[in-house]
Amino acid sequence: MIRGGRLAGSPADAAAAVRGTTAWLLDMDGTVTLGEDALPGAADFFAALARRSPAPRHFFVTNNSSHGTDHYLRRLARAGLPAAREQVATSTDALSTWLRGRPEVRGRAPVLYPVGTPDFEAELEAAGCVLVREKGRSVDFVAVGFDTTLTYAKLDAACAYIRAGVPYAAANPDKVCPLEGGAVLPDCGCILAFLRTCTDREPEVVVGKPSTAMVDALVASRGLDRATTAMVGDRIYTDLAIAHGAGLMSVAVLSGEATLAEIEASGVQPDLIVDGIGDLAGLMG
Repeated sequence: MIRGGRLAGSPADAAAAVRGTTAWLLDMDGTVTLGEDALPGAADFFAALARRSPAPRHFFVTNNSSHGTDHYLRRLARAGLPAAREQVATSTDALSTWLRGRPEVRGRAPVLYPVGTPDFEAELEAAGCVLVREKGRSVDFVAVGFDTTLTYAKLDAACAYIRAGVPYAAANPDKVCPLEGGAVLPDCGCILAFLRTCTDREPEVVVGKPSTAMVDALVASRGLDRATTAMVGDRIYTDLAIAHGAGLMSVAVLSGEATLAEIEASGVQPDLIVDGIGDLAGLMG
């Protein structure tokens, strides 16, 4: 199924827009992959890209801050979709960039209390951040990610820091992470809800989608043209919202979180709605 949003009316209009796209920003979970496997049609999409001359560029843009870049490279390779490191952008990358650029820590490494997985912590440390894991230390920020290793002790310490006046910053706002069979995991947005409830304070920033931080960085570093770049994803409040905010063509897939009814009722109208990423291959000709 292919439905138009602002491209409504003619399948030829949709095909022309897809063929004119020079760069694709691709969400991963629910769009290209589900768990460790490629979604049906993903291989067709990448094969269609390779057949075009010149081949459009593509980048994987993920809000999932529970894993590091190396994990995503391995996952893509196992799924038969190999990628280079420069093709993967994570919300943890965007968070570390934001933290290191803050005026209050300029010229030194930011000191953080992390609420995240070992991968999240390793990515922050590799980016030059200093982590502490106890209460009662002097820290610049509490850094929050999608933490599948979450404990009450972590939440307690994070809340103690925040209630004492330490600002907190988050990698992503996702409420759930989709799994096979329609199951979901509570994501970073659920952890933020806990912290807000306990502290009555909002995060200083949530850098992942729908914040345009990752897209802005890719546009600047890779020389992308926003007018011919498309964002493909399955979530209304992250993938579709970032496309609108960053001035990109928005393509919604129905292979992940959002249903057609939810998209139509959301007020965030995508340019194109397809059942899955493989439908785009047919539009490329």
